[in-house]
Amino acid sequence: MMPSVYSAVAGLKAQSTKMGVIANNIANVSTTGYKQQTVSFSDLLSQTLSNATGSSASKGGTNPIQLGLGVNVASVNLDMTVGTAQSTGVATDASISGDGFFIVTGGPTGTYQFTRDGSFDMDEDGNLTVNGYKVCGWLDYDKLADGTYEYNTQKEVEAINLYSDSYNGNKEYIAPKATTTATLKGNLDPSETAAGTALDTIGTLGQEVSATSNSASISISAASGLTENSAYTITLTAGATTGNYDITVTDASGNTVATLTDEDLTDGATLTGSGGESITLASTASATAGTTTFTAAYDWPETTTVTAYDSQGNAYDLTINYTKCYTDTTTGQTSWYWEAASTANGVTPSSGYILFDSDGKIVTTDPTNYNTTPTLTLATEGTDITMSVDLTGISQTTQQDSDDNVVKVSASDGYAAGTLQSVSIGNDGVITGTYSNNQTQPLGMIALAVFNNPEGLEKIGGNLYVTTANSGDFTGGVAAGSNGTGSLSTGTLEMSNVDLSDQFSEMMITQRAYQANSKIITASDEMMKTLINMV
Repeated sequence: MMPSVYSAVAGLKAQSTKMGVIANNIANVSTTGYKQQTVSFSDLLSQTLSNATGSSASKGGTNPIQLGLGVNVASVNLDMTVGTAQSTGVATDASISGDGFFIVTGGPTGTYQFTRDGSFDMDEDGNLTVNGYKVCGWLDYDKLADGTYEYNTQKEVEAINLYSDSYNGNKEYIAPKATTTATLKGNLDPSETAAGTALDTIGTLGQEVSATSNSASISISAASGLTENSAYTITLTAGATTGNYDITVTDASGNTVATLTDEDLTDGATLTGSGGESITLASTASATAGTTTFTAAYDWPETTTVTAYDSQGNAYDLTINYTKCYTDTTTGQTSWYWEAASTANGVTPSSGYILFDSDGKIVTTDPTNYNTTPTLTLATEGTDITMSVDLTGISQTTQQDSDDNVVKVSASDGYAAGTLQSVSIGNDGVITGTYSNNQTQPLGMIALAVFNNPEGLEKIGGNLYVTTANSGDFTGGVAAGSNGTGSLSTGTLEMSNVDLSDQFSEMMITQRAYQANSKIITASDEMMKTLINMV
């Protein structure tokens, strides 16, 4: 009877261990990346009462007679199946959609520790962390000819710092870059009136602007010479004769361009400026003394403004104006004249022509007369800006919507200095920084670890694992999505893989098994009482 008690006690201990595992699983049902555990039992060594015998001519064989001595916990195993990814909307959260572990350093055991928890954060020094541990990966990369980046994943992993590192220096700020290229794309309206006399001859552009002020309608025109910055001030003051006015016209620099004295405006007035301008005041009987300032320039059908930066990050507006020049009725070709102006100290060259075939496609085979990739130099107070402007993306076709007749900047490589504003993580583990000047650059690449037997890892708390003799060694980081690892799912976290329905089912079975073992002890006790009472 005593063996039954010992077997029951062993059963109680085993079921108590299993209940502890179930309780721990349920307690961690909401723990990020938690992996549930399962318990396996094995029977203890059995007591052999008689051995097996073989058969003979006169007697059959017999099986061994053995008495079991109870149960033992054979193993507590990790279930490494991947948990469901839960969306968090946080750009720095990441889950692994397959095998692999994030690598961290700073834990209590070993050089590296490993975790499935991807709730990343950044500390005040720029270290990428998870629960206070530094996340490891690679920082050294090469920029390829196509503008993409390639990290050196053969190097040993190291803690990722998003603000600075020994390879790239200060990453919290991005230095300015002078503009060297700009690409323009769009469409020019073929219905515009041609202003030139030949495909490569624009001639003179009639320029006029008008305004009404002081009850007098004023216009300024010129054969050429007016630009978008040609500002004029017209001042009317009382003349010597009542009702007449002295007229003074000055340019943007305050220089006097033209004057008339004691003019009767009931017949209007015309002045010729020092630059050849024709200044006309319409006839009026209700003029009043006063001043008006306005800008005179040619009314260009289309204008594109490119922001160009010098090497110090100073911005200048480069304005490219377009007007239809000439259509060759024999070939169907049409040319457009362009003219450049800038808020810098001038542009060289300042004008040119582009040519379209009869289908409205730009012609690129005659760069001498119709250069579609002109190199412009903007003179600045410091280093001049030399930039290539790509016009090959411009067409001349009829559009259903007139608003589609526009030429815009599709790409430009210059920018001012910027500061780091936000970070995001790609599914390949590359961390990208976005700066205040709308530029981006890589800040680091998160590495993953793989093991021959991940179930053999040892838990050390804090969602961390360390290697053991049965897990296989850590042989270095691998890129997400390679060497059997899963890619990263950003903006999500891996939930625990605990199934509550399974845990509750196991809990009821364990509870009943515990009760049954306790009944064995009770029954054995009653049997011993009966034996004692026989004395």
